[in-house]
Amino acid sequence: MKNVENFRRDVEAMVDELRATLSDLGSGGPDEASVVSNARDRLRYISALTEQAAGRTLTAAEAVAERIKAQRAMAASLVSKTRSAEIRAFLERMQAEHEVTSAQLTEIIQAQEFQDLVGQVVNKLMVMVQKMEDNLVHLLIDEEPDPHLAGPAMRKENQVNQQDIDDLFD
Repeated sequence: MKNVENFRRDVEAMVDELRATLSDLGSGGPDEASVVSNARDRLRYISALTEQAAGRTLTAAEAVAERIKAQRAMAASLVSKTRSAEIRAFLERMQAEHEVTSAQLTEIIQAQEFQDLVGQVVNKLMVMVQKMEDNLVHLLIDEEPDPHLAGPAMRKENQVNQQDIDDLFD
């Protein structure tokens, strides 16, 4: 390593970032190191399920909203065509109920915004995990050994070569 102090600071920064992210999420921290090793897979799974559930809810709510809209239009057109006060009252009540139902469906559709928030949290965690992986790779691979050093010996006259080792076994 070129500088042990830089290594220590990099590791501390990764640990601090992990703690801060877990704190933001309200987690007390991982119980074991394996949580980090498969965190991205877990996050992708959670994200996929959340997106799937939101999509199903939105599809169903939008389909019901279209049916309600068509029924309300039909009721409005039939009100003027009927002479029966009882049927007219029923159709007017039906229009009012359709209006309330449409408002509730709009609420359901708007409530799906939570999926966006969950997606943002998941993406933030995935970025954090990727940064940690990148930092670890940087720490483990980017450091090139000093070409003037051969093993633990620092002086040229103290360096050991393969012939010296072979002579020990003869």
